[in-house]
Amino acid sequence: MKNVAAITLVFALFLVGAPKLWQTAFEAGALPVSAPTYNFPATFRLLHTETGAVSELTAVDYLVGCLYAEISPDYELEALKAQAVAAHTYALRLIRNHELYPSTKPEGADLTDAPADSQAYFTEEQARDYYGSDYDKYYANIRTAAEYGAKRMILHEGKPIYAVYTAATSGMTNTADSLWNKSLPYLRSVGSAFDEGFPNFEATKEISVEQMRAALLNYDRGINMPVDYYLWFSQQKKNAAGYTESIQAGDTVLSGGDLWRIFELRSADFDVAFDGTAFVFVTRGLGHGAGLSQYGANVLANRGKTAEDILGYYYSGVEIANG
Repeated sequence: MKNVAAITLVFALFLVGAPKLWQTAFEAGALPVSAPTYNFPATFRLLHTETGAVSELTAVDYLVGCLYAEISPDYELEALKAQAVAAHTYALRLIRNHELYPSTKPEGADLTDAPADSQAYFTEEQARDYYGSDYDKYYANIRTAAEYGAKRMILHEGKPIYAVYTAATSGMTNTADSLWNKSLPYLRSVGSAFDEGFPNFEATKEISVEQMRAALLNYDRGINMPVDYYLWFSQQKKNAAGYTESIQAGDTVLSGGDLWRIFELRSADFDVAFDGTAFVFVTRGLGHGAGLSQYGANVLANRGKTAEDILGYYYSGVEIANG
């Protein structure tokens, strides 16, 4: 099933000993603990980017639209509930303080429906158009998950976290340092080896020389590329989880997150080379790879893990606040 998040919106393979790592983590109590009760905002003001209209939505209705847009709605209920809590927390953090990306939200709105600025959102009409008759098939679980998520928030040291999420990792989750050059202790690398079962786990993308040059110059007019195309990219550095931290593009060092965004790669876990005709990216996973793995969450839910188990694994040292 197509996943519409631009997360949308990364990674070394993690094959050996993964079941033992998961078992050890859960047995060691790597789960969120209870936190004080909070009064969450009852509504969100959402900008619909296509029309320019701003609508006021209850938290539940907002999360229903997010779930239809951001995750496969046929996933297990506990995975949907974990996603709903993450989406609610992310929205609350963006409203509070948006530090990862510059905000383009206009006056009069809290969030937009654009993944690049907030997170994706479907109106009922858009969701029905996208899923057809399956919209009603999924609605009960989507609504239940949204109601669950609207009453919960993930905290680290008493503050809502950047509860980022990804469709599938390439075997381990990514870190904020590689993506946004920002240290966030709750986004450390953890194993998610079963993400290798994600459809089209490994993929390739070809980019012509002309397209490559234009995209790099559009990003930074000062980049100088050598005459030899084989030397355009060099000194690629990856973090311990296998995600690209930095890469030399001509005379300029770019982060792995930069290239992931510039070329709209499927994943921030990539290798790139010139094959004599074009530049070829080989990617693994889908998305930036940080935080909650939606595919991994579904595997865990199938294995009997609860939403809180899942959240406590993918976000380190957090607690769940009830509202």
